[in-house]
Amino acid sequence: MVDRIRGEVSRFLDFDAGETSALVVSNLDWTAPMTALEFLRDIGKHFSVNRMLDRESVRARLEAGGISYTEFSYQLLQAMDFLELYRRYGCTLQLGGSDQWGNLVAGVGLIRSVESASVHALATPLITKPDGTSTARPRAARSG
Repeated sequence: MVDRIRGEVSRFLDFDAGETSALVVSNLDWTAPMTALEFLRDIGKHFSVNRMLDRESVRARLEAGGISYTEFSYQLLQAMDFLELYRRYGCTLQLGGSDQWGNLVAGVGLIRSVESASVHALATPLITKPDGTSTARPRAARSG
């Protein structure tokens, strides 16, 4: 999977630039050895369920008939990924589509909470909505 992703993004990123080369890594490196209890203890404690329920994307899913636990908790996993990318590689910017805004902000908040560091998130509109029209404008967040 990592090789396939690298192949897709190699048109846009330089993987042979020496010290500044782009990297594609697998989050299995840090998620596989972690137990569910460790995840809840180390990551989950930084998140308020009320705040998670307040996110626009979660609220919309609840109003449309519900959201699975997997979907609801995904923002914690993505936030942990950003934290680990920050710790391991000094990553300070996470990019994503506008549908990922809540997940991106969760990562910014987790890093601010755990590392007291300033990082950034940038969401860009999805190319199109299901009806073929373009989506909302880009949004950005930073901590610190």
